[in-house]
Amino acid sequence: MFRKLRFARSHSDERPPNTPTSSPPHDRHSSTSSASSEYRKGSVTPDVLGSTRRPSQLSPNSSFRNPSPSPDRRNETLGLQGIYQPESTALLDIVFVHGLGGDSRKTWSKNHDPNLFWPQLWLPLEPEIKQARIFSFGYNASFHAGAAKSISNIADFAKELLFEMRFGTDEQGHDLEMGKVPIMFVVHSMGGLIVKKAYLLGQNDENYQNIVKSISAITFLGTPHRGTNLAELLNKVLFVSFQSPKSFILDLNRSSPALEELNEQFRHVAPRLSIVSFYETLSTAVGPRKMMVLEKDSSVLGYPGEISRPLNANHHDLCKYSSPQDPNYVSVRNTMRSLIGRLSPKNDEVWTNRQVEELKEVEKLLEIGEVSEEDFNFFRRRWMPGTCDWILSEPDIKSWLDDTTLDSRIVWLSAPPASGKSILSTHVISHLQEFGHACQYFFFKFGDQMKRSINAFLRSLGYQLARDIPAFRRELIEISDESLRLEKANPSVIWQKIFESILFTMKLHSPLFWVVDALDESESPKALLDLLHGLSRSQTPVRVLIISRNTESLFHAFKRLSSLTQVSFVQKHGQDHNNSDISIFVNQEVKHMRGSDELKDQIMQSILHRAQGNFLWVRLVLEEISNCHTEQDIQDTLDDIPDGMSQLYQRMEQAIANSPKRTHRTLAKTILQWTICAHRPLALTELAHALKSEYSEFPDLRRTIQDVCRQFVVVDDTDHIAMVHETARDYLLRTPNLQISISLKGAHAELFTKTITSTLDPSLRSQLAQGQRQLRSTNPFIFYAAIAWIYHLRHATDSDEILTVLVNFFKGPSVLTWIHSTALFNQIEALVKAAKGLTSFASLCRKRNATKNPMLHRLRDLELLDMWAVDLVKVVGKFHRQLLSDPGAIYKLVPPFCPDNSILHRQFYRAESSDLSISGISNTTWNDNLARISLRNGDQAWKITCAGHYFAVLSSTGAITLWKSINFEEVCKLSHQEPVTAMCFNNRGDKFVSYGLRSTKLWSVPSGQIVSSTSNPAFVKAMTITFAENDTKILTGSDDRMIRYIHTGNFDTGWLVVDAALLQETSQIDGTFVNAPMYMAFNADATLVGVCYRGFPLSVWAINESRLVGRCKRAKEFRADHARPSTSWFAVDRFTWNPITGHIIGCYRDGCIFKWHPVSDEKQEMNAMADEIAASPDGKLLVTSNSDGTVKVWNFVYFSVVYQLSSGDLVTGLAFSPDCKRFYDLRGSSVNAWEPNSLIRFLEIEETFSDTASEDQSPTSISQVSEAWVAQFEPVCALAAAPGSSLYCVGNEEGVVELFDATQGKVVEIARFLNYLSVTQIIWDEHCQYIVATDLGGDILGKRLITPVADGNTEAQPISIPKINMEGRGIHEILLNRTSSFLLVMSQNRGEVWSLSTGTMLVSRELEDDAVRRWLNHPTQSNLLLGFGPSDLRILNWNDLTNLGSLPFQEERSRLSNKLGVNVDEPSLDQLLIDLSTDLGTASAVAKALFSQDGKHFLVHVVETSAQGTTSKRLLIFETSLVDINDGINGAIPMVYLYIPPMIAARVEVPLGVLPGSLLVFLDQDLWVCTYKLGSSYSNEAIKRHYFIPRDWAGTESLGQCCLLKDGTLLFPKDGEVAVIKSTLGAADF
Repeated sequence: MFRKLRFARSHSDERPPNTPTSSPPHDRHSSTSSASSEYRKGSVTPDVLGSTRRPSQLSPNSSFRNPSPSPDRRNETLGLQGIYQPESTALLDIVFVHGLGGDSRKTWSKNHDPNLFWPQLWLPLEPEIKQARIFSFGYNASFHAGAAKSISNIADFAKELLFEMRFGTDEQGHDLEMGKVPIMFVVHSMGGLIVKKAYLLGQNDENYQNIVKSISAITFLGTPHRGTNLAELLNKVLFVSFQSPKSFILDLNRSSPALEELNEQFRHVAPRLSIVSFYETLSTAVGPRKMMVLEKDSSVLGYPGEISRPLNANHHDLCKYSSPQDPNYVSVRNTMRSLIGRLSPKNDEVWTNRQVEELKEVEKLLEIGEVSEEDFNFFRRRWMPGTCDWILSEPDIKSWLDDTTLDSRIVWLSAPPASGKSILSTHVISHLQEFGHACQYFFFKFGDQMKRSINAFLRSLGYQLARDIPAFRRELIEISDESLRLEKANPSVIWQKIFESILFTMKLHSPLFWVVDALDESESPKALLDLLHGLSRSQTPVRVLIISRNTESLFHAFKRLSSLTQVSFVQKHGQDHNNSDISIFVNQEVKHMRGSDELKDQIMQSILHRAQGNFLWVRLVLEEISNCHTEQDIQDTLDDIPDGMSQLYQRMEQAIANSPKRTHRTLAKTILQWTICAHRPLALTELAHALKSEYSEFPDLRRTIQDVCRQFVVVDDTDHIAMVHETARDYLLRTPNLQISISLKGAHAELFTKTITSTLDPSLRSQLAQGQRQLRSTNPFIFYAAIAWIYHLRHATDSDEILTVLVNFFKGPSVLTWIHSTALFNQIEALVKAAKGLTSFASLCRKRNATKNPMLHRLRDLELLDMWAVDLVKVVGKFHRQLLSDPGAIYKLVPPFCPDNSILHRQFYRAESSDLSISGISNTTWNDNLARISLRNGDQAWKITCAGHYFAVLSSTGAITLWKSINFEEVCKLSHQEPVTAMCFNNRGDKFVSYGLRSTKLWSVPSGQIVSSTSNPAFVKAMTITFAENDTKILTGSDDRMIRYIHTGNFDTGWLVVDAALLQETSQIDGTFVNAPMYMAFNADATLVGVCYRGFPLSVWAINESRLVGRCKRAKEFRADHARPSTSWFAVDRFTWNPITGHIIGCYRDGCIFKWHPVSDEKQEMNAMADEIAASPDGKLLVTSNSDGTVKVWNFVYFSVVYQLSSGDLVTGLAFSPDCKRFYDLRGSSVNAWEPNSLIRFLEIEETFSDTASEDQSPTSISQVSEAWVAQFEPVCALAAAPGSSLYCVGNEEGVVELFDATQGKVVEIARFLNYLSVTQIIWDEHCQYIVATDLGGDILGKRLITPVADGNTEAQPISIPKINMEGRGIHEILLNRTSSFLLVMSQNRGEVWSLSTGTMLVSRELEDDAVRRWLNHPTQSNLLLGFGPSDLRILNWNDLTNLGSLPFQEERSRLSNKLGVNVDEPSLDQLLIDLSTDLGTASAVAKALFSQDGKHFLVHVVETSAQGTTSKRLLIFETSLVDINDGINGAIPMVYLYIPPMIAARVEVPLGVLPGSLLVFLDQDLWVCTYKLGSSYSNEAIKRHYFIPRDWAGTESLGQCCLLKDGTLLFPKDGEVAVIKSTLGAADF
């Protein structure tokens, strides 16, 4: 099933050796029939859109290649080829690698006979090996005459091996997923060196770390390990290979540095592996002579633990055997079996750990809390042997259980309340499990808010399916990168994403069985039944058993469902069906009672006669009897107990009301309130803590509950409280005139007060500091109270008392403690729910005010709640990442960054006592902008697309840039090298395709490496592109009205037409004509395509059937006046699909927007102008923009605006993030991310609480439109701080340079460039008197400060700056010398020195690689210039720019050895990674070089950009004393930079400087300002985080411009201003 991965390297146009290029583009119409036929075969042919996901169950002799029109792929021997796949999940991967001049099949076949290919034909017959996948890797190591010239070496082959293991796919395009189970290598000759090199290369490359960690064993067959003693040996090898001048043979030379380094590196990691080395004992025939190719000492490593054995074979036959009985084969086979046996316990552990880790990922995706097994166990323990067997004899149940039929079906079993339905459900589940069927189930519970939602049901079902079906689990893990928020998602989204898109496309060997208990207790039974309509589309039969009470609405819903899916009705209305079960149960219980047989028989007969099929009544009666002490008591009890549950409940309620102790009655009502109204069932420990304020300690709370609540409340096996039955809850809530009746609103009001009051405890903050584990033992109730008070508020009465409690809470410091707790519990989203609750409560209070005296309206208190409702949502949007990493940041770090007018800032920020102060910016109100990114060089942004953790933008130059959506860090830049017309991610976001004018390229994300490339049909432009059928294919729609596809696993086939008849209009519509399409788009699953034209209606086609689905006909009342009266259509300008509902959302040519369903023909139109449109992934929202720059976010269902953003800038692109919490827009050269409160609030599911199971969820009130405006400002383009001073200069895009003082604010405008071009650079002299600036046009202005700033009347006098002609070259850098008499001007490759006194050029000189350097003055010698490059320091003379010499850089080793006790003479593996990147053509440049604030260090920040566009950074820190060159420059002595532990260096995103005390200050990836004391060893405490920069402040430009003053003050550009952030950083005690 595996297909060799085809790819093109991004740094060249070459393909892997022997890989044919794509066929040239030709007219695909001629092959339409065959291509279309292949496309339509569906599940019959695995190489089409309808391909099955199920792995082929291949026999050992079966081929991995499926028949196809292409050449026989078994002849392809390059790349990683799968040669055996076990029927069940593989527990091991075995990879064979051939040697010099070998072949992936012939090397392992005696006499090259394919019938002796033992890895495929014999190994799978071994019981210990048949559970492994087997691969063979081939590479171009030919040396015979006529072989293609190769410049590859061992490292190149190793990289190719790693690449294929990481990015290889099977024939369906599915990833091989190597690295998830142990890997064993079997290698011959030079193949062993390749595997060793690959093992080393992958150690520190994040792309390959999981793979190399899984490598467990290597079997070497004649591998030449000894590089230093191989003179004679290598000569013999060269003789055997005819002395071919191949690079990989040169690597085997005894003087080869590659081989020496390989052996030295490998000995450090070899102890992690199980190693077996076989060596030859026979000479190898070479012409007329025989010679030993490898001696034993060359074939054996000699490491401890290595097993070495001889084989009776020469060098060639070490890996070739004549039969399964060949002694050499037996030796190798037995060794492999032994290795597998040795790995077996470890293998089981690895596999178990793998399952655990995978399930953890699934839990995270599905946000699973409690699992259904607890409910199953609870009910199953109440089952009595011998009962429930009758259900298995029901004809419909027997058919449902029959796994030999291939149909999906539903059985609805309905029965009266309390008749044992849940016990019945567990019996069916247990029966299925006993017969080896995986069964997924769910028990709805109306009293548990977490177990009554359809969302929770689907997520629980998905988790169980992932647990039981490994293939499904892996698919779920793949979509975990899509940033889905399934806990908050609409059930239809979960159904579509998990079930329809994944589960229903899989072909499993047996049906799926689902058991759903108590559907009538779910929040919306009808919604679940509507979803089950889709069962008919499942490739695997799905059997669903639903058990519930019979209600009229449910009956009609099942009737509707039966018209689409097979539904069987099993209705048990009477008591006959469970009489035998009740009889067995009573007999078993009574048998163990004390008393005479006559009494027992009397009890049994009485109960059975009165039971009426009600198991609950029977159990409660037996419990009552068990508490009696005499036979008379038993008889009296039987006489007193009424028939029927209502009468029994009445008796229980009266027993509580008649309790002689008032405290018992009060306690019983309190416990009943908690049991009925709690958001989730409380644990006994939580309940005890909740009651602590009213009652003293309970010695045995379980017994207390039984005594005071009678039988209304039960404690389950997990020590959680619950009502005995849903009917008991209904009785207490709905029966009038009860002495202990429960009022829902009143009870919620009481519980609200108790829960929120628990957060007012002054000691809570110190308790939170102890961590969750300690808190669970000391204050378990806070975990419930911190979240649930919001729930109780929403269901409580809107009283003045509650308003008073809320006001006191939000006015005091406890609100911060509460926020701290939500972040600590990873429930920060609760703040959004609280904001919604406050808004709703305030709204109800205002309505109530209409009937009250205006003097009693408490408007200020309501305004306080409104302000907190805003701030709570903003805290989540702006600071959630910081709070999750440091919950305590809410106290001192968050308030200073909140706007001045925000309630959080006003209440909790005090400048005089705060350690953090921010000035210099206009931060008065909240801003919805989360981030603003400017494209380089002012490129215009044209298109945007999002998926997973990334978003990509296509610029006007054709470059595609990818950023991380979590922190807006640039990931890579994709260079298609031609105009791109269409692009998209796959759903997971790990693949990206771009369609250009001449070629299509498939990219790996985030590496940015080209995976595959193919030529496009000539003169055809793609208008839309998408991944299809689980990423196995890519579809395009083109301007020639053709739909084409290509296999992602095989680009060599090129683009194929699906069907030439598809999109070909034959209908004649009056007044229309078909021309080139204006716009095309595929629906979410790529089964439909929509096409709109200028002169023809928008049409939707079914791709698989080439069938017209529908045309969009505009309703007459909406058509514009100029529309023709005789037509019912109107041209559509552009449109998109709702990915969930299947609607098309579009813009007519007159600008009006509409939604239309092509199947139902449902239409709705809104008279609103729009020219760009996008839909959210969850289908709830759409966003539009019009020509005046206004962006509107719409509620899809109601077609109402929920948010409006006004701006004068034209929007050219729109997109939602995968989690739907933000949207992006493109404006000119800017990419903007917006996260308004209204979006976050809208996406919070409204939790409902109803006294009856709602059949249709009534919608919440339509959100009112929230409007915002885009702030207009001139961005900061340049920022420079005066050395050792509080002064700094700022330049903007208008060419204005202004002077500021960090303590006083703006001082004066320094300069204004007349051409209004952006300021590019600003520099100061050492004495803070001279300022020089440049602009984009190459102009230079200079000023001298002549009045001290402290005088308050600063003047700036112009200085003589020469007019410099750069001859088209941009100014790279400028620098004043230490006496401010000379100005250095550096261009791309030339340096010039100008005299400021005479205005003349003193020297002009060509300089090599100047563009990669940054220049500084020598700290002590004023005549010297220091040019810091990526790898050396160049020293020039200021007077004539003569090169005085260079000093190479070298990492400090002696300090590391002395302080850490590490043998630094051993090369480190990270050096290997640098070598790898260098091999791939990495370009390095110095982004920043500066003197440190302590005056003792240079900081050099090196940025390395790979050929794929990915960037990495290195920080080099030098002591300034190293450049003391009074005795001359000795280029042989390296310039040593300080050692920074790799774990520290990896966290440095932006270096800011070194403060006194050798404190390195930097911004990490999460934008925390951190310090690290240079020279310290790595530990968790080595880095100290001080404060953070809000994410919406940070952009590529601001991160590059920010700078640190000597006192620790940070200058950070924000929205055209510069924030001055003062902290205790400079005075920190370390």
